[in-house]
Amino acid sequence: MCTACGFTSTTYDPCIDISLDLIPPEPSGTKTKTKTDSQLTPTLIGCLDRFTRPERLGSDSDQKFFCQRCKIRQESLKQMSIRKLPLVSCFHIKRFEHSPVKKLSRKVDRYMQFPFSLDMSPYLSSSILRGRFGNRIFAFDGNGNGNENEEQDFSSEFELFAVVTHTGKLDAGHYVTYLRLSNEWYKCDDCWVTRVNESIVRGVQGYMMFYVQKMLFYKATDKI
Repeated sequence: MCTACGFTSTTYDPCIDISLDLIPPEPSGTKTKTKTDSQLTPTLIGCLDRFTRPERLGSDSDQKFFCQRCKIRQESLKQMSIRKLPLVSCFHIKRFEHSPVKKLSRKVDRYMQFPFSLDMSPYLSSSILRGRFGNRIFAFDGNGNGNENEEQDFSSEFELFAVVTHTGKLDAGHYVTYLRLSNEWYKCDDCWVTRVNESIVRGVQGYMMFYVQKMLFYKATDKI
């Protein structure tokens, strides 16, 4: 969005998952970084908030956006959002870092909290537009038009049903999946499947998390 005239350009990028940076929460209320601040635990909600946070572009001349209305390059705001929610949402956590300056790569072994129930409504394009322009903006249908009935076709409430973890180093390791079935959690480690407590799942270092729409989750549970 052009910060001078408000002109907005929209780009759609289909995806099968959302990759999120694993960064600790920013310290609040002080500019002095203490030991406690540096050890704050990242959360999936915080990663999603950061993913959809507006980013200002144009501090350098080569980063300025060419505004079709102003006909010149202007400073602009870039913001990611989700136009339409899938039945299953997959989140990939970036646990592998590559530094072109230091020419080093490493795995990020940092714990991240993730909820078992997730509300995705704050990250929808329609919600972000409402927050920016008010209730006169209806649900975003992807063609630049409002559609006030679209939100009735899907649910923004999701339930966690699978977590994939990775143990090992950057160049070698092992993947394990924790699967939720009939409100019981199972650890799937190659050909070994064992039942585990929910507390075990909450304590793992998630590499990928899979959430299913809550309505479908409970329907599937009732049939099993």
